Amino acid sequence: MQQAEIGFLYEGIPLNDSINYTPYTQAMVDTDNIQSVTVAQGAPDIGAPVYNDVGGLVTVALRGPQDKRGGSVDFSFGSKSLQREYIRLDTGEIGHSGVKAFASFSTTTNNQWRGSGEFRKYHVDSKIIKKWGTGSSAGLTFSYDNWQQATYRPLTMAQWKQYGNSFNYTKEYWPGNTNWVGLRQYQRRSTALIAPVKLKLSEHVNLDLTPAYMNYSEFYYGGVTIKNNGSYFGNQRIADLNMPYQTNGVTTASSINPVPQKTGFLNTALTWKAGHNTFRAGYIYNYIALEEPIYYAPVNYSGGIANNYNKYMVTMPNGQQYRTLDMNFKHQMNEIFVDDTLKLLDDKLTLNAGLRYLMITRWNTNLIPGVTKYKVGASYAQPLPQVSISYQLTPHDQIYVDGTTAYRAPASVQVYGEVFSTNSPNPASKQASLKGEYSIGEEIGYRHYGLVNLAVSLFNYNITNNQITSSQYINGIPLPSPIEAGGKTSRGAQAEIGLRPWHHWSPYVSAQYLHATTDNNIASGLDYLPTKGKRAVQSPEFSAAAGISYDDSHIFGNFVFNYVSSQYSTLMNDEKIPGYETANITIGYRMNSIGFAQHPQFQLNVVNIGAKNYLSGFQSISNNAKATRGVYGTTIAGSSPLYLSAGGLAVVASLSTGF
Repeated sequence: MQQAEIGFLYEGIPLNDSINYTPYTQAMVDTDNIQSVTVAQGAPDIGAPVYNDVGGLVTVALRGPQDKRGGSVDFSFGSKSLQREYIRLDTGEIGHSGVKAFASFSTTTNNQWRGSGEFRKYHVDSKIIKKWGTGSSAGLTFSYDNWQQATYRPLTMAQWKQYGNSFNYTKEYWPGNTNWVGLRQYQRRSTALIAPVKLKLSEHVNLDLTPAYMNYSEFYYGGVTIKNNGSYFGNQRIADLNMPYQTNGVTTASSINPVPQKTGFLNTALTWKAGHNTFRAGYIYNYIALEEPIYYAPVNYSGGIANNYNKYMVTMPNGQQYRTLDMNFKHQMNEIFVDDTLKLLDDKLTLNAGLRYLMITRWNTNLIPGVTKYKVGASYAQPLPQVSISYQLTPHDQIYVDGTTAYRAPASVQVYGEVFSTNSPNPASKQASLKGEYSIGEEIGYRHYGLVNLAVSLFNYNITNNQITSSQYINGIPLPSPIEAGGKTSRGAQAEIGLRPWHHWSPYVSAQYLHATTDNNIASGLDYLPTKGKRAVQSPEFSAAAGISYDDSHIFGNFVFNYVSSQYSTLMNDEKIPGYETANITIGYRMNSIGFAQHPQFQLNVVNIGAKNYLSGFQSISNNAKATRGVYGTTIAGSSPLYLSAGGLAVVASLSTGF
């Protein structure tokens, strides 16, 4: 499954963006403040407030305020001028009030591993919580993140073969150079307020309420050259933009795509336990308001930009700001769910069945002249049943079977609008009437718990209106461009085995076989590409991991090796990235407490041992890379997918301690 088909949950709210389903885990919480990460494959919790969890659910638990006053610090240094500082302070219980809190701050800077450019990040986490009774609590979690970086230049297969990792944005600027790294930037600022409340209403009834407010502000930056005479505002030709810093009638400009998103969220669940039965019902609400323009800032002859935030932009002769996108988007989601869990045969047999009903409404306006429709909207409604059965053969052995359903509305704002280029009266992207993606999954498996932990499962997923995450560059900016790839079948087997600490050692091995295919031919113009039966894109046939860890309370470390087989980047299977291997190692030493310093430790991480350069992912997917004869005999031109190159060798040393 793609990352956007996995649900991510944190403090009772989804980490996935509700529109494009990207999980911004790195912007929500510092890793130092994570208590645990739980992966639920197969049949995840039906009450989780995510609806894109086709392939399972990842739950990130916050390390909340501690009972005693104290804190921790961490200082890290490494390759590419990496420098990171982290500090956390815990109040402990304040008096005998049952109130405790923590706050942390971190800052990270480093040079990009490939090409020029820098990365910087400031992050704040905090939480205050009040507990009372035998299970009631109320808290407030606050998170702030400011993240800015130069983007990496994607490349075609031909460019990768010719240039490898040297195919980068340039360090120097000259007029007309739209590939200068100073124009290829990304920035994200996020603020989240989460207020989880747990109420024990009676011995058998519990109520969970989680209201939240999130404010996300993304900025995508690109580079473009704009003609002073003859550029287009939508479908209207502009006689004279009267731009500064012209060279032969053309000005280099920074194309700026801000995506400010305000989100209100409510997650509620009522749980009633009676004997061997647990009944639950809940309601989830989500509202998003988003305004998305694309405007342009002139670049002077030395690469200077007066302002990146909507001041001193390019304007038209009538004084109106020059834009190629001007959308106002709204999203509203309502979901209700019920489920029931019954335990029988001395709690050996567990039966669970549930149903959630998802309702989504979206509407959008676009003020650019020449759009096909000024106002576009769509509504989606889908019942999503789920069932699971497990049987405890022995205290250490379990078999299980489950059936799940999931649904994703179209994964892009651009589906509902049109983006124009600066040099054409025709839209560069089209309004699309994409349907939502619906999936049905089944899994059967066996688990053994003990000194040796073993899990084996077989799975099958049938997906209708499969959406593939992709993007296209318009005026130098990467914009989401989901591909609807018809039906998809994914089936396979996975197995993992691990040893609990034995004489301080813990080995682990896992492997997966995946057979994923496209189930029908894909329309292209007036013809169809013969894609039926082809392997699905971004679906490695084999993947495996092996690792071993050691911890005797002082000396600790681990070694992890991963293998991923080749993956197709086109629906026609005429281009793919080769398989690759990665290996990482960690070694460290944890000391006894020294004065106020509680168990100081030194840690060394080596990432990508062997420094093998490889293609690790996809910026864009295409139908076919080479010219292909369609089902009806026409020749369908190919287009090259864009790829991402993985990082090289990195070494990071850190010193941390509690106090």
